[in-house]
Amino acid sequence: MPTQVALVAIAGMATFIAMLWFSHKMQAERLRAKGGLGAEDAARLEKIVAETTAEIARLRERVQVLERLATDDDRKLAGEIERLRTDRGPGGV
Repeated sequence: MPTQVALVAIAGMATFIAMLWFSHKMQAERLRAKGGLGAEDAARLEKIVAETTAEIARLRERVQVLERLATDDDRKLAGEIERLRTDRGPGGV
């Protein structure tokens, strides 16, 4: 994978993470502006926060892998790609 492609992928994932965080923050502000959080709103917001936190953790892991792939030499890169394929098993994902 060329370095430029990896860097674009990393930048795209970082932008996506920032968008998730901003969306969560805006939703919390809207709920506060409505006069506070009711029990149902608070539960829904907690669920959204938990889902967002889990998604951010998964994206951070992917960014770390992309950073390693972008900065390693060709032999390490080929070995890492093969290890990832093996870890995923048949059919990928």
